[in-house]
Amino acid sequence: MTILQKFRRKSPSPAKSAGPGLIGLDISANQIHMCQIRPLENGLFSIVAKETIEFSGNRDKLLAEPKKLKRLIGPVLRKKNFKGKRVAALMPWEQAKIILLTYKSNVSDVDSEVVKMLSKRIEGSIDDYVVDYVPVRSNPSDEEHMVVATVAKREAVDSMLHALISCGLEVDSLDIAPTALRRIVSALYTGHAADNVLMINTYQDESYLTVISGRRLLFNQAVPFGETMLLENIARELDISAESARALITDHGLAKQPLALAIGAEAESGISATLLEIVKPCFLDLINEINRVLVFTASETHGVPVSRICLLGCIAQWPGAQQVLLSLLDFDAPDGQTEFNQVFQDENEDTRIPWEGLFSEISIAMGLSLRGLVADE
Repeated sequence: MTILQKFRRKSPSPAKSAGPGLIGLDISANQIHMCQIRPLENGLFSIVAKETIEFSGNRDKLLAEPKKLKRLIGPVLRKKNFKGKRVAALMPWEQAKIILLTYKSNVSDVDSEVVKMLSKRIEGSIDDYVVDYVPVRSNPSDEEHMVVATVAKREAVDSMLHALISCGLEVDSLDIAPTALRRIVSALYTGHAADNVLMINTYQDESYLTVISGRRLLFNQAVPFGETMLLENIARELDISAESARALITDHGLAKQPLALAIGAEAESGISATLLEIVKPCFLDLINEINRVLVFTASETHGVPVSRICLLGCIAQWPGAQQVLLSLLDFDAPDGQTEFNQVFQDENEDTRIPWEGLFSEISIAMGLSLRGLVADE
């Protein structure tokens, strides 16, 4: 067994460093997201550089070819204002298992207790894994304490490190997505707004529900809700290809758009309604999963409700998806766009992409790049 902390060298304190922090590196199924952030005064941040790189094939094949990875990342580092080569990289969701553990508060050796409990929850020997954990509930008055533990196959960790180092990067840390999202919440929200935040990160084949409570990771779970499933449902119902289904979503979305209403485009609104009717059962299945999470969150926080729900990832790019989700949940969320612009400034020249869409795409890379720059680390 190896403690993941060994792969994490201490980052500079925000108070002592006004220069850019680490480069956040998120290699997803067919995209590479990169971001670097510089701390400002009074809890504000400046985005020094950001980039999304498309690649063909899959992530495993790319990581097995460090030279190809270097050809993709190298020009971006040189041309997009990134500083240095030190990265905080994402350990892929599916390769890092996150487990919520509770133990008696009178346990003296927490490390040994966590390892013992994890040994019963994994396949094979614990010595074949890299382990890390963070406290979630540790009040002295509680009868039980709680931690969120992360385990990853040592082979997968070593392979990730080898790929990144071989392409010329300096690996400061391997991190997990929920921790990266926690940093985003810590940076964006304070006070009541940060009580409980649910982040729904959507991918091709599944999605992840992550609850951040204050500055702590409270919950993380995978659910069977992904873009591929939605597109296949549309394609099957309309007898078209998946590519054509994606084009319909891009052009019309899932909800009536302001422009369509303004010009009286009833036909376009009708297409949106049809698309929504097709995917609505999948969204309702997601709502059922979310409702279970909301009940769990309330039980763990003495009835404090979720204050914000953020849809991230590929489905967040679908016009109207966030609107539909919140409507089905009957959840009124405050507009986070203004708050985002108040906390993060952008030094990048490309401002054509609306911040709302940009954030949903590179949020994890941003969270990775915030490592060492937020007050709770």
